[in-house]
Amino acid sequence: MQDVFEKLIEVRKADYDAHFAHVQHQVEIETYPEARVRLHYVRHDASGRCRFEELARKLVNYITLYCYAASRRQDLHEVDRNELFQKARDLFRKCDTSGQVGEILIYFLLEAVLGAPQVLKKMPITTNPGDERKGGDGVHLRWDDSDQVLELIFAESKLWQSFQSALSSAFESVDKFHSTRAGAHEIDLFTAGFVSLPEPTRDLVISYIDGENVGKSRLVQACLIGFDWSEYSCLDDHRRTEFLANFEDRYRRWTEDHAKRSISEKLQTFQHRHLRFEFFLLPFRDVAAFRQWFIAELGAGL
Repeated sequence: MQDVFEKLIEVRKADYDAHFAHVQHQVEIETYPEARVRLHYVRHDASGRCRFEELARKLVNYITLYCYAASRRQDLHEVDRNELFQKARDLFRKCDTSGQVGEILIYFLLEAVLGAPQVLKKMPITTNPGDERKGGDGVHLRWDDSDQVLELIFAESKLWQSFQSALSSAFESVDKFHSTRAGAHEIDLFTAGFVSLPEPTRDLVISYIDGENVGKSRLVQACLIGFDWSEYSCLDDHRRTEFLANFEDRYRRWTEDHAKRSISEKLQTFQHRHLRFEFFLLPFRDVAAFRQWFIAELGAGL
């Protein structure tokens, strides 16, 4: 079934590879719920210049795909395509505290890394463009071939200056989401609005979510934790060369010494034991600057 989902993926792997890299590691979260930690980072050149500004620009290039289904975008005249981009741009809030750049960023990573296409376009159903959209940050699908189960993936993104604050906020949001009817509402929206697949395949997918195959599906919570990483200050002084040479080792050690324990402690007291977690860690030089670059690119227009 995964080959069917892969046809729905719209994030190009080449765009991911141009802006991101990941660290191979053996960081194991030995607790329950089950959790996998993924260590990603934004690429830098040999002089230490990081591609955060370029990434912000690339994400803006994806806003029409992020907001509108392929059926809405196909066979458009150039004028209509430009108009649709403008409509997508108007769905984003241009303010310093908006979390929407994180929402499109986790969409980008889930499609490019997990091969999990976005199956519910939620931005157009925002009732108040001047406010943040309530609920999760996205809904994606993935077939786990090893376990032979369908994964319905809810996304949650937090880009904060502090890793601990971002992590705590993510767990608070996830707890609230799954403690209320929000999660069930997202599933209802998905089953009512998921029209990307041919009807027989669509009906089969829905049978895993809310039908006879429900025993072969599971809910997954993906969390993007973006944070200002103090280690990046090494780029501004004599430590630069050593920092660049040992970047991945530093990142790996930092995860083992700090992030792993914090995530484990949160999971041990988390009440929704049925979930499986995918954590995407992403260090920034300056989260606030990245958000501003994204907003600036939105305003730059076509």
